[in-house]
Amino acid sequence: MAARYLSNTAGNYVAFQQGTNVFSPSADWIGFIVGGNQLFSTDGNFLGYVLDDDRVARSTSESPRAKLGLIQRPARPMRPLRPLKPLKRLRKPRLPHPYVDVFEDGVVGAEPGTLGPDVSLNALIDSQLVAADGTPLGNVNKNLYDSDSLTNQFGQYGNPYNANSLFNSFGLYGNPYSALSPYNEFSRTPPYFVKEGQTLAYLTANQFISPRVDPKQFLVWLGR
Repeated sequence: MAARYLSNTAGNYVAFQQGTNVFSPSADWIGFIVGGNQLFSTDGNFLGYVLDDDRVARSTSESPRAKLGLIQRPARPMRPLRPLKPLKRLRKPRLPHPYVDVFEDGVVGAEPGTLGPDVSLNALIDSQLVAADGTPLGNVNKNLYDSDSLTNQFGQYGNPYNANSLFNSFGLYGNPYSALSPYNEFSRTPPYFVKEGQTLAYLTANQFISPRVDPKQFLVWLGR
């Protein structure tokens, strides 16, 4: 089955469609099509409309959850072979207000040499978690005596009462509605892991960002 390549406004390849399923460039299942052009995430949240120019657009006035319960989530498809990477396309016209390009940032597939979605979480040991605004969010290790460790519940980053803590559900970095929070499944600016100057992966519930680490799995692994 031939793949339909999806791209963003800048002309960058961001995903491909096979049948009614949509996959990241690394062949991870990220959504499915209903009604010919409505794209839903694997969780059933409405993401946007697939346009004739191969972009995915959504109105800012339309709730991503507005269509929940109206569609039936299909069975997970088999992982397809990765198609050849297409050439970069010409830049496309700006979308009219109030529509936005769902893949505007182009963070949909891991580039060669970066951590893929199936990487062992142990690869994150000794990295640092950093917010998109540059704020440090703690060291990634299981050393309960490290004052900067995410596992130290009495340290500044592991303490749920600290304003900058990942574990403060009312803080900027722990609130599921904050654009800087890893728990916001629609955020384009989640925290990321850095080790020896290299960005390893993003900590985010947003399935369209890759390479990513799921925050729920990360906290279980961390022992929190």
